Amino acid sequence: MSHDLWINALFSRQLLLPRIGPDGQFALACAHVAVVGLGAVGGRTAELLCRAGVGRLTIIDRDFVELSNLPRQILYTWSDAEKTLPKPETFRRHLNAIMPACQVFPKTDSLGAANVGDLLAGAHVVADGTDNIETRYAINDWCVSNGVPWVYAGAVGTKASVFPVLGKGKCLRCAFPDPPMLEELLGCDPAGVLGPATALAAAQSATLVMKIILGDYPDPVWRTWDIWTGEYSSIDIEQIKKSHSKPCPLCGE
Repeated sequence: MSHDLWINALFSRQLLLPRIGPDGQFALACAHVAVVGLGAVGGRTAELLCRAGVGRLTIIDRDFVELSNLPRQILYTWSDAEKTLPKPETFRRHLNAIMPACQVFPKTDSLGAANVGDLLAGAHVVADGTDNIETRYAINDWCVSNGVPWVYAGAVGTKASVFPVLGKGKCLRCAFPDPPMLEELLGCDPAGVLGPATALAAAQSATLVMKIILGDYPDPVWRTWDIWTGEYSSIDIEQIKKSHSKPCPLCGE
């Protein structure tokens, strides 16, 4: 089977979508996405992007697989947890078993302000799958300063939230100059989390990343879904900025 026939067979359903088609599939194949955090949200985001045909994935996490991950964190197995394997290398092995053509670069490290440039170098888009505010601010500051779009995604309790950051004036610090005391940003450990909520956050995150790759840039809107009650809310970043008078320490607005 020729290369073109192989691609057409593999992505036949996706190629039928007018928003993707052959040109869009080629753009995905040429893209390099960094996924920070390989827990329930980040791991599923990475898998969705891999299956969609993204050509290169840098996957970053400092943790090891444990039994408490299995109810909601995709691809990890009981054997992985028993062996206490590093998440990035474990995930690389599973992703390459699914899609051998995807180049996966695992990095077992904790991302922070000191190493963010080294870990995210070369990425066209960054997908957030972390569970702490400091790491998200490090991603935000580096991406905005270097003109790299990124997508915030999080889940806690039964709620899932996403927020695309495409540049200065509409970044995470513009919305929250100080570390926010929002439930969605505090991580799932204190409050617990429902597995389907993480799947919803990941699906939205992967979609936003694909839209950015394809040039269909999303609006800077913070969106939240409660998967248990069905409630949905959204707020534009300009509305958020009006709720406080403190200027963004990064963008100056």
